[in-house]
Amino acid sequence: MLKNYIAPRLKPFVEVLSDNKKIYFFKRPGVAITLEDETGFIFSICKLMDGVKNLDELCRNLALSHPNETPYLIDLLRVLDNELLLEDIARHDSENLTEYDVLRWSRNIEFFGAYTNALTNKYSLQKKIKSTKVVLLGLGGVGSHILHSLAALGVETFRIIDFDKVELSNLNRQILYNESDVGKLKTRVAKKRLLQFSPHANIKIFNEKISCIENIERMVDGQDIVISAADQPRDKIIDWVNAACIKKNVPFLCGALDSKWAIYYTVIPGKTGCIECWKTKAKKTGLIFQDVMNQQGFIAASALGCQI
Repeated sequence: MLKNYIAPRLKPFVEVLSDNKKIYFFKRPGVAITLEDETGFIFSICKLMDGVKNLDELCRNLALSHPNETPYLIDLLRVLDNELLLEDIARHDSENLTEYDVLRWSRNIEFFGAYTNALTNKYSLQKKIKSTKVVLLGLGGVGSHILHSLAALGVETFRIIDFDKVELSNLNRQILYNESDVGKLKTRVAKKRLLQFSPHANIKIFNEKISCIENIERMVDGQDIVISAADQPRDKIIDWVNAACIKKNVPFLCGALDSKWAIYYTVIPGKTGCIECWKTKAKKTGLIFQDVMNQQGFIAASALGCQI
């Protein structure tokens, strides 16, 4: 794999210090990788790797000063790459992102580059985000923040679902709305604000109250991920989301918070347990939980085809 390098170099944020026959690579404040470098071979490589010279050119240059150690170049690159210190500019194809995309999401792309190896195209990660189709259930305190944050991350395709109207009491925490929006449907206001922030976004709104599993199935069909920030009806919504997403094979994330607690969890159909898996296990270990579940009449895990 290492022979596939075209023109490696250290990532721009990596600081290098050579001192007392050792070399230090500072990945971030307070975190450094230390290597023995008695002959200065490693330090010479770091100065030569400029993102332009290929491996053959690096070997030829190194042979002039370190002929006996040049054969270890590939081994050193492996070490540096394992520590995510290397990048290969030649592999940073823009993946058909537009000039607008590259500039708008440049900070994201550089962040991804800090956590990928040299053979990974950091632009491909932003392209994946851009093409992801997200369903968001609920546009309240959690949902409104999530929607704005996903748009800031570069997601452009949304289905947003809520039945509620903006109230004055929402404005201490629901960032998409202001006082002039009181009495208006949250979905319409959210779409308007999001298009002002991200003009290329594709947003489909559902002004309806979720009342059954079939409602959610229709909304999530063909989408990539579901985020549930809905809390009504409180005793059924999580079960409906779980059942619909398992049936449609769409991963989902649930989350909520109040004045004391915050909770979130994910379910990936076919890879993780689901909500009913957890409930089935909880019923076996907690008598109080079992009594409450029996009274509420929750869906049995077997109906969803899940296994513990």
